[in-house]
Amino acid sequence: MVGNIVGIVLVLVLHVAPGQKIGEALQQAREAYDRRGETTTIRIAPGTYQEELTIDVPGLRLVNASEHPSLGLQNHGVDADKEAVRITWYYGHGYQYRSMGDTPNYGGRRTRRWNATVLVTAPDFYAEGIIFENSFNLYVSQMEAQDELVDISQSELEWTEKERPKKTMPERPKEVGSTEVQKKQYRERAAAISFTETAKRAHLRNCRATGRQDVLYGDQGATIYWEGGILGGAVDFIFGAMTIAVDRATIVANINGEKGDRCFIAAGRSGSDSVGCMVYGVGCRGMLFYKCHIRLATEEELDISNQPSAMVWLARPWRWWGETVWAWTTWEEGILETEAWSTGLTKGKSCPNSYEYRSQDGSRGRPQWVTVLNQPTLPDGTRLTPKAWLLKANGERL
Repeated sequence: MVGNIVGIVLVLVLHVAPGQKIGEALQQAREAYDRRGETTTIRIAPGTYQEELTIDVPGLRLVNASEHPSLGLQNHGVDADKEAVRITWYYGHGYQYRSMGDTPNYGGRRTRRWNATVLVTAPDFYAEGIIFENSFNLYVSQMEAQDELVDISQSELEWTEKERPKKTMPERPKEVGSTEVQKKQYRERAAAISFTETAKRAHLRNCRATGRQDVLYGDQGATIYWEGGILGGAVDFIFGAMTIAVDRATIVANINGEKGDRCFIAAGRSGSDSVGCMVYGVGCRGMLFYKCHIRLATEEELDISNQPSAMVWLARPWRWWGETVWAWTTWEEGILETEAWSTGLTKGKSCPNSYEYRSQDGSRGRPQWVTVLNQPTLPDGTRLTPKAWLLKANGERL
């Protein structure tokens, strides 16, 4: 542990070695901030850390301590490369886990924003070279195999008739490392990383978030700059009302070729109010994807049964007024559906705050409610750059 003074700002550096817990270093960071307002950097040695973390310390930094950081996955996504730092947990929607105690794991009653492995509640969070994962839809982890869980609809918790879940969940396999849970029948909501409304100015550089359904979530008010790295999932996996700029990232469609397995990348609900009026002056934007590349998952990343075909959509807006922009987008040939935008969550209602600029296929075949821009500027004058996007929301420079 090293402490020094930069100007008038105290900076604390903590180191997490293999076998240690990031959560213990996080507690030291809390104490340092409460005591003297110190900003903490936690340098993490490569390895897999099975922990559920809440980032509630302003200015906290999580950094892969390797000289050659990796974001690679192996063995159908069960293992990570030896130079990777992977933070992972296993809770998913629809089950009650013994380790949760008596807190119901349904809807909003367990306030982890879709059971996020890492929940960010403080401003100015920074991460570099980190894999954020929820294993629920990927494989059976050692921690899950040691836990006890029951279908929430069959649990003995007290529910009103209105609250009681009606959906019956399948019994999950117990074998550690089983990728059976990648099949569609097991898939449910399970976030890798989520941001509350107080998570302002988050910056994730060369990181990876991976899962299947609902992987990265943000409340309205959260502002996120995702720079480089990898975002992987299948169903509405970048979702919420946050303002987010995804800058030159690789987008991985975690679909396995199973019949009906489809990928909807973005599911936004912000950028305007519920009557469709843009609210640019109050820190509210939607999602900007800037110079990103979309590809299918590899055999190392997912247990692929058949080679998926054109089963990828750019967006399926969560609310019809949600704002989503794709600029300079490329993808593996043949994987994008021609329409590329879906109203599956808006019950067929058009989503007019949907934009493309210079897509690989020239945006041919898009629905009429998608605006294909002729210049890299939105109708309100906002330039299509991550900096301009976040300036509007943060009210300050990056």
